[in-house]
Amino acid sequence: MEKILSIVIPAYNVEKYLEKCLASFEIQAILDRIEVLVINDGSKDHTAEIAQRYCEKYPETYFLYNKENGGHGSGINYGIRYATGKYFKVVDGDDWLNTEELEAFVKLLEETDTDIVAADFLCIQDETDTVLQEKHCTPCREQYGHIVDLTKGEVVDVIKMHALTIRSAILKQNHIQIDEHCYYVDCEYITYPIPFARTVYFYSKFLYMYRLGRNGQSMDIRSMQKNRMQHQKVLDSLLKFYAGLHGLSDGSMRYIERCIAQVVENQFQIYISMGCESGIKKELRNWDQGLKKRYPRIYSATRKKSITMLRRTNYTMLPIGTIVYKIVRSRR
Repeated sequence: MEKILSIVIPAYNVEKYLEKCLASFEIQAILDRIEVLVINDGSKDHTAEIAQRYCEKYPETYFLYNKENGGHGSGINYGIRYATGKYFKVVDGDDWLNTEELEAFVKLLEETDTDIVAADFLCIQDETDTVLQEKHCTPCREQYGHIVDLTKGEVVDVIKMHALTIRSAILKQNHIQIDEHCYYVDCEYITYPIPFARTVYFYSKFLYMYRLGRNGQSMDIRSMQKNRMQHQKVLDSLLKFYAGLHGLSDGSMRYIERCIAQVVENQFQIYISMGCESGIKKELRNWDQGLKKRYPRIYSATRKKSITMLRRTNYTMLPIGTIVYKIVRSRR
């Protein structure tokens, strides 16, 4: 039977979590319609052995690809290369899918012909599995259960990687490639296919379980400070991509601008967290003014009030913003 959904799992040293991830797809009714591609990214632990057990148990559903370490983006690229399903979904090795909703979701994918399916997801506390937050893929409740036109500006919020399921042909036929040996490439994955997508179906069930609170996660602010040049590299790649776009509808362009503006907001967060360090204010001012000059629409697409305040005060409020930021974080 034709595979309906390819689930791609970029996996690096996730032996503690991978069993829960792989078991979440173990639904007899859909095993012949899904494929689970575990991309072992040079793990030094027992990640490969855990995946291999599932491959032996379900040889027509689970597949293991061992490769040298190349980062999250290389895992996605591998998945794009080998996926055979109608739709494509990335699930990180320390996350999982809601088993109770997956069968109905696969049936939906089998019956629909939309380019993208966006589903709600949950943020889960590491260790306790407590639900921390519900994440909705659209603020417009009436859009759930319907297909909308992205090119006409009908998609209001950026669809996060955890919410995104996309037609595999879009990734394959347009040779979508993600930066390798780099963090923060989720933003590339959700942005690069947009020029080739038109329709989005909004699914109201909580499908993806996103684990938060794990030590060393790339979106932890200490990791972001340490790897800020990698974050800047991804932003530069996105801006280069944006500069090369031609002939897209206004709706698609505005959506892409919001995607990239969110990366700009994260870059601001890094600067704010480091605001008391010598030279940071000047560096921030020069970088942001350069963005305004070269990419005015992305500059204007940022929505955070803290960024607006910093710009209006010529960045003089940065040290105060840093103090407030640290106080807020200490109370979490």
